[in-house]
Amino acid sequence: MRVPRLPMVLCLVALPLACSPDGTAPLPPQAFAAVSGGFLYTCAVLGEGSGVCWGDNGVGQVGNGIVSTIEPSPRSVSGPLLFTQIDAGDRQTCGLIPSGAAYCWGLSAEGALGSDTSTRSPVPIPVSGGLTFKQISAGWDYTCGVTTAGAAYCWGANDNGKLGSGTVNAPTPVPVTGGHAFQTITTGQYHTCAIATNGSAYCWGAGRGGELGTGDSVDVPTPALVAGGLHFKTMDAAWGHTCGITTTGAAYCWGGGVDGELGNGSRDFRYVPVAVSGNHIFSAIAVGLHHSCALATSGQLFCWGSNATAQLGGAAGETCANAPTPYPCSSTPILVTGDHLFLSVSAGAFHTCAIARGGGAFCWGGNDSGQIGNGATGGSVATPVEVHEPPIPTPYLALLCSAPPFRLRRPRVLRDDHALRQRASTQRRLAAEIRFLAMLAEIEP
Repeated sequence: MRVPRLPMVLCLVALPLACSPDGTAPLPPQAFAAVSGGFLYTCAVLGEGSGVCWGDNGVGQVGNGIVSTIEPSPRSVSGPLLFTQIDAGDRQTCGLIPSGAAYCWGLSAEGALGSDTSTRSPVPIPVSGGLTFKQISAGWDYTCGVTTAGAAYCWGANDNGKLGSGTVNAPTPVPVTGGHAFQTITTGQYHTCAIATNGSAYCWGAGRGGELGTGDSVDVPTPALVAGGLHFKTMDAAWGHTCGITTTGAAYCWGGGVDGELGNGSRDFRYVPVAVSGNHIFSAIAVGLHHSCALATSGQLFCWGSNATAQLGGAAGETCANAPTPYPCSSTPILVTGDHLFLSVSAGAFHTCAIARGGGAFCWGGNDSGQIGNGATGGSVATPVEVHEPPIPTPYLALLCSAPPFRLRRPRVLRDDHALRQRASTQRRLAAEIRFLAMLAEIEP
């Protein structure tokens, strides 16, 4: 149904454009600000804070209010919440709103949603405890977060001591022992790692494959210092390996590397951090089930490890045979195909996604559950493809439908050059907003 033009346009004029994560340029409301790859699905935060997810939705992890088999294109997370971060896990998703409150949705296996009153939810529900978080990470069947005071809390399954609390499974947040102050935390399948405020790395949980980086292969139920004395600015953990970027921009990995996922030119286990080959300077790193990717400061993206589902995004020159059927792999970083320059990267189990400069989201790799987000399912996507345009953000729809029209007033005369330039800039910005949202609403500006 066509909406009367004047009230619609007046409402559109009132809508602001959000800024990019680094604050350098405005982002349209539908632009992607951040992306997170889960096991067989993907989630993202849009420019104005709305959440969207796509892919496997068998237990409601997409968060759009229903449980369905597959959602191959972005679907809005239900409710009016705006997010500063969303992290996709195995089958649960968690996010933070500007106040620092945490919400989760999907499957609450062993308490992974952080609410002891729900075992599954296709819409966001608040995490119990009233804690204020600055970062959150959704793992295999558990979740962890760091509060604004630097304290780490975890909840869900406690296999191999991955909650770091020395307790059994916890349906609500429990503090990680040790009294450390952390910057960030990352969750894998059976192990957890975090960066302390001084840059030191700690890991706990399963250590049989060297994924804790402590120099041995034993499980540790409380935080243990990663060997080597390195100082990290970011880390990511997955099934059996861990990677991090030091404060100087060097990449290190440790744990299982049979598919080359450590990136050091070998395919074996390493129990302490080893340097990734290539001498690149990196700003971000992401770890999947059997692959790793890192973002260079130039904006180029490099990946290594298994390429069985094309998750590396380029041609892998080695062959791995850790299964009945050999598959391509690379034990050193290869450049992701295409001329894209990226701002961030995230790895799912068998796929990879990244945000390009300008706000577009691109994914590649396995697509059996529609986790690439291009509207298709099945097979693999060998090179980066753009994720389908997400729906109009819920807060904007609310404004379009409910905001009353207002009276236009004759603008006052602006006589000095600065004021004229300021008015011209404002007019250009508002015109861009009108064109953008009018196009989405299929009306003429």
